[in-house]
Amino acid sequence: MERKIAIVGQAQVNSGDVGMPRERLLFELVKGLFDQLGINRHDIDNYLICSNDFTTGRTISNVFEDSPIGAYLKDETKAEVDGVLATTYAMIRIMSGLYDTSLVVSNCLGASECRPYLVMDYQLNPTYDRQLGILNELSTAALQARCYMDTFGMTEGQLDETAARLLDNAARNPDSLPSNSAVTPGDVAASEYLYEPLRQLHCYPFTDGACALVLASEEKAKELTDTPVWIKGVGDSVETNYLGERDLARSRSTKLAGERAYGMAGITDPAGQIDVAEVTAKFASQEPIITEALGLFPEGSGGDVADKGLANTDGDMPVCPSGGALGAYAFAASGLVRLAECFKQLTGTAGDTQVEGARTALAHGQDGFCAQHNAVMVLSREEV
Repeated sequence: MERKIAIVGQAQVNSGDVGMPRERLLFELVKGLFDQLGINRHDIDNYLICSNDFTTGRTISNVFEDSPIGAYLKDETKAEVDGVLATTYAMIRIMSGLYDTSLVVSNCLGASECRPYLVMDYQLNPTYDRQLGILNELSTAALQARCYMDTFGMTEGQLDETAARLLDNAARNPDSLPSNSAVTPGDVAASEYLYEPLRQLHCYPFTDGACALVLASEEKAKELTDTPVWIKGVGDSVETNYLGERDLARSRSTKLAGERAYGMAGITDPAGQIDVAEVTAKFASQEPIITEALGLFPEGSGGDVADKGLANTDGDMPVCPSGGALGAYAFAASGLVRLAECFKQLTGTAGDTQVEGARTALAHGQDGFCAQHNAVMVLSREEV
């Protein structure tokens, strides 16, 4: 990249019921971030809102969100789908040379106002799949889980271990859902089946949440903070919406997105060069599929990774020390939260979930059934 771009600050909130209108939530979130950086709305050149009209319940939903974040009478635009993609858009706007700073903000009241499971139905083919009423986000995720497990031999017990690790991490993360508590694989196995083999604790929780990041050019970043986190590489890829045309045991679009980000960042050995990964696995069964597509673990090793604790915070390749999407999942904001958690890791502010010595991190976001659309960003404390 000709112009270096850094993340200089983050703020997030996740709750089972935030107890306030989204406008108030956004105002308090952004005001807190501005106070943290010692800036105000006039220091932001452009604003980017990542929201979803379906979850918000109104068209052109960003129209009602620009004022509470300070974007009135400023350059403001919108990105749909996922926070990693929105951050890529903000990065490109700064790279244009027209801006030096950008605020990216996303929110979803997925616990108190809507149910993302229902919203996702509108991504189905309207003339057949949606009318048939068989496919939905849960049933397709269960199909994907079964494809991986049957192809590579991962057991339900190993899937329980994966979910328990993520929920245990989330319980130690103050930015995750306050209701999270440490669980055992037995607790996961005792939770209710939703669609076999997926149980309640294998799946993301309904969440009211919001997240905000401030991006800045090289010169401005060094003015705003002593610990900028540099964006080294980005990539995204989308594959067909028709599940029958995809190999659900693998994720081709995640692989392509990762390769593009690695190429830009100069990453040739992901497992050796990435210190920590925050991936958006909305279901425990998606974590091995995504991490293997990204080259962080060998293909088909999900069971071994679970048994040997290789993805633990102190393991060979820490994955989602924050708890990931199983700890909190605000639709559209989750990818932004993954970036925020990477920022915490690389600035040494992750507290009880800190990965020692983390210098390079990977953030991943997704959208669509069975992770149809994937985006990857490589971050580093090293400027060069």
